[in-house]
Formats: sequence, structure tokens, C-alpha cells
Amino acid sequence: MTDKTNPLSIEISLNVNTYDIDVAGHVNNIVYIRWLEDMRSLLFPKLYSLKKLLAVNHYLVVVSSEVKYRKQIKLFDKPVGKMLLVSYSHGILLFKTEITIDNHIAFNAIQKCVLINLKNNKMLKGDINDFAGHLER
Repeated sequence: MTDKTNPLSIEISLNVNTYDIDVAGHVNNIVYIRWLEDMRSLLFPKLYSLKKLLAVNHYLVVVSSEVKYRKQIKLFDKPVGKMLLVSYSHGILLFKTEITIDNHIAFNAIQKCVLINLKNNKMLKGDINDFAGHLER
């Protein structure tokens, strides 16, 4: 999944906090979802500014998440998250994510997102430049 040449990708170090650990001694599943949100919040502005999208009543919404937990992440681990915007087609943005520990995959996910018009609650189906091309990135 590593694509360091793609301008619509990020790689960040993730923090494991004591409150992220569940009774079994590893990161709770909900933390991975929060990390997905954190990474997408860093990646999407490379495409368009969230503030400017909201100004024209548009918002990015997750419609599905397929996640796979492959290896436990524990308190003193140093996870690295990588997210890539794989495609934007017919109004659907496809994000792929890997979280690794020492270059071994601990978690991966595919998320489908859509842009919603907040005034009429409808999905925007055209090319992103059709509705937001007038916005500065």
C-alpha cells in the first residue's frame, strides 16, 4: 500500500494512550475507528478544505467501513498509519488504510465515503470538480 508519490496519501505516527487499552491489554477496537477519522481529517484537506466545503453546505460522510484486525496493538507499541485516497468515481471516495507495527500489518481498512449536500441531504454524484472546482484548495 505504500505510495509515497501519491499526493493524496499520508503516513503518520499514532499514539497509544492508557485510555485506549481495554481489559484484554490491547487497543480497543473503537480506537482504530478514531484513528481512521484522524487520518482522513488530515488527508481530505489535500483534496479540498473542509472549512470551504462546509461554507457551501457540503460534507464528507462515511457510508461503509471494512476493517480487519490482524495483530494486537499494545500500550508501548509505536503504530504507523498510512492512508491513501484510491479513487473518486460516481461520487464515491475510496480510502485504503494500513496500520503497522515494526513494518508488520496490524490493521487494515477500506472506507467508502460520499460528499453530501447538507441542504437537501443528497449525495453529490458528479466529479468533485463539478461542484467544488470554484473552491480554492
